[in-house]
Amino acid sequence: MELSAIYDFIMLCKQKLQLSFIRSYWHQADTSWCYPSYRRPYNWLIHTLSGRGSVLLGNETIELLPNTLVVLPLNQLCHYRCEEPMKFGACAFTLELASGLDVFELYQPPIKPFLQRDTQPIGDIIKAGSSDLDYFSAIASMYQLLAPIINTSIAKGTINTDYDKIEKVLNHIENNLSVDITIPQLAMVYGCSVAHFSRWFNRVMNISPKKYINQKRMELACKKLLFSTDNIETIAYQCGFEDPLYFSKSFKKIIGSNPSSYRKTKVFDLPDTKILP
Repeated sequence: MELSAIYDFIMLCKQKLQLSFIRSYWHQADTSWCYPSYRRPYNWLIHTLSGRGSVLLGNETIELLPNTLVVLPLNQLCHYRCEEPMKFGACAFTLELASGLDVFELYQPPIKPFLQRDTQPIGDIIKAGSSDLDYFSAIASMYQLLAPIINTSIAKGTINTDYDKIEKVLNHIENNLSVDITIPQLAMVYGCSVAHFSRWFNRVMNISPKKYINQKRMELACKKLLFSTDNIETIAYQCGFEDPLYFSKSFKKIIGSNPSSYRKTKVFDLPDTKILP
């Protein structure tokens, strides 16, 4: 990462960050370890201790090698496989700004595994929750592992330099996903014409405002399908869809499976995760 990009990241991190642990565990895998490809609304940190495996992330292959660390960013198709019996520590997590945007939506982590021989940090993360002291140790260890990865990550678009300007707009979207959001509303929040706002948003975010809103609604739906017991119709309304059938069609088009099938994928990543209210 160039010095200017590092500076932008430091300035970004002056914003309030919320680190959330979803699940962490030790795992031993054999060659039967072969998960289907689907989008997850959280990042995975994987520290491989022994053996070999790989992850197909979109069109890229990430190797899981002994004594290395990788971050698999959220909301990307990801398919795992084991080539030699493996032992690894893993943690599902999010690192969000106040706007609900995850840091790894701003930065693409490196494809090349990062050398990490010390197993204490991932061990501290896996022990999180045993006591208050363990929890704080886990937070410190997580930032210790993430820092060098972020330092070699690539910024997406210009949002890292324009975040202060767009934060108000992203906050409005994040706080109103259950109701109708129009482009004129967002232009008014930003304080410019609709045409100028759409061009500016697309330049900064590399996506149109309409597509971004739909993407955030689908991310919210994924979280609710995995972490709540609400039925699909209720989730559709909570995510701003008046027609549950249209919600299901839109979900399949963007995520790649229908809501009920997606909910079943929890058994692969989160078999023992508590259901949130």
